[in-house]
Amino acid sequence: MIFNRKLYIKVALVIGIGAFIAAVVASVFFYLDTKFRAEQLATNQISQLALTVESTASVALYVQDAELAKEIVQGLEINDLVAGAMLTEGDKAWMGSRGFDLQAAEVIRFEIHHPFFSDQTLGKLLLMPNQAYIDERATQGAVSQAWVLAIQALAIAVLVSLLVHKTLTAPLNFLTQKVEQIVPGANAMLTVPRRHEKDEIGCLVRGINTLINNLNESLEQERGLRARTEQLERKFRLIFEKASAGICLVDSNNALLEVNEAFCLLSGSQTRSCRSTLVEWFEEQAELEEFLHNFRSDPFANHVEMELQLRTVDSDILKWVHCLFSKVQGQQEGEETILEVMMYDVTERTYRERMIRFEAEHDMLTHLKNRRAGEQVLRELMRRADQNNAMMGLLLIDLDRFKPVNDIHGHEAGDAVLKVVAERLGALGDDVMVARWGGDEFVIGVPSVDKDYTRLRSLAKTALSSLYLPIAVNDELECEIGASIGIAVYPHHGSTLEQMLESADMAMYEVKQHGRGNFRFGRLSTGVA
Repeated sequence: MIFNRKLYIKVALVIGIGAFIAAVVASVFFYLDTKFRAEQLATNQISQLALTVESTASVALYVQDAELAKEIVQGLEINDLVAGAMLTEGDKAWMGSRGFDLQAAEVIRFEIHHPFFSDQTLGKLLLMPNQAYIDERATQGAVSQAWVLAIQALAIAVLVSLLVHKTLTAPLNFLTQKVEQIVPGANAMLTVPRRHEKDEIGCLVRGINTLINNLNESLEQERGLRARTEQLERKFRLIFEKASAGICLVDSNNALLEVNEAFCLLSGSQTRSCRSTLVEWFEEQAELEEFLHNFRSDPFANHVEMELQLRTVDSDILKWVHCLFSKVQGQQEGEETILEVMMYDVTERTYRERMIRFEAEHDMLTHLKNRRAGEQVLRELMRRADQNNAMMGLLLIDLDRFKPVNDIHGHEAGDAVLKVVAERLGALGDDVMVARWGGDEFVIGVPSVDKDYTRLRSLAKTALSSLYLPIAVNDELECEIGASIGIAVYPHHGSTLEQMLESADMAMYEVKQHGRGNFRFGRLSTGVA
């Protein structure tokens, strides 16, 4: 633990290890170099010995003086560097040391020239170096040199460690202790150690003081921001809880994260965990779930408004709410996007608007579409027929024997009859449009007419049969009426709605002229086969 905490010990260890490695490497190098030099020196000395006795050996070989040759060999053997010597005459051994090995690799050969003719060779002087002695002397010198170098390296390492500790690690240790004593937010500053005003330690102290000053300013700003944030949080929480609009936060799985009090009042929930997901609170669950998925996937859609039917805790009660969906994107990349939903109760306004729209488009007595709305539907059917290269038809119905009902039994009886007529015509099919055209006239719009007009004939017959049935006005009064029907097919009987109505009207009057209670098709428009 001490080694882990003390920088100067780490520095000393690093320097010591580095010095040790350098000393080992240098010692090995100098050892090998010294040994090589010692061996080279020994070889040179042996060569000098050979040169010394070369002239004497030349005479001994020339006069064949064995005693002189023996003295030369024995004189060479006395030297510590020579382990053995031999004189050869030509390629044959002549005089040498006992046990001399001519085939040894370390044998050094010197040529002995003629004493009078230097270009002639009489023989050779063979010298065997005392390798053990040479190695021992080289090793002693190399080891001594290595020890001296290692001691020098160690001394330098200790000296450098002391200097580093004095000039670097000690001031850094002092600064570290002072920094640990600094309390965040306090105005205490560090002082520059002596003799370090202009070096890196002085720059470090000034940088730390600047950092401390900036940190204190940041802490002060953070305290102010924290206080302001807490104040804003209290205000926003108060706004969230006391807002008149119902507010809820929804995660990526449509689960409710948070709802306010207004949402609970709007939904009739006493607790905030009655239903766990947003879609459970609405009548249009499948459509809402698909919308939420598409809304999250659309990077350009941030705010969307729509009106939905809210299912209160009492499931029999539905409320219309105007919803504003907004994305709340997380500040960090990859953070979940939360949806904020604000709801306003528009039930009364929605029902009022629907009633106004219904009254504008429907006959208030029969609740069928009025003439203006009926014309719009008929034109839309004609447009679809053009798109699909198909046909559509309309039936213009005029009631028979209706005027006496009004004249004899009064308008209340006539209104009752019209209501029953509207119910019977409305039962002809879900895909047909029935409109009260005015008075006792009705129009039925029929899409997808077949080429033989079979369906139009069937509808006309069914309508006539149902309208011929007696109509009970009250317990005491029962009326019998009938109808005359004119039929027009687009585009055979007209290219515009006005032409179609005129063709059906003419066909209907022809029916009336021929006894009523029947149906007839209009005349083909000019240019239609």
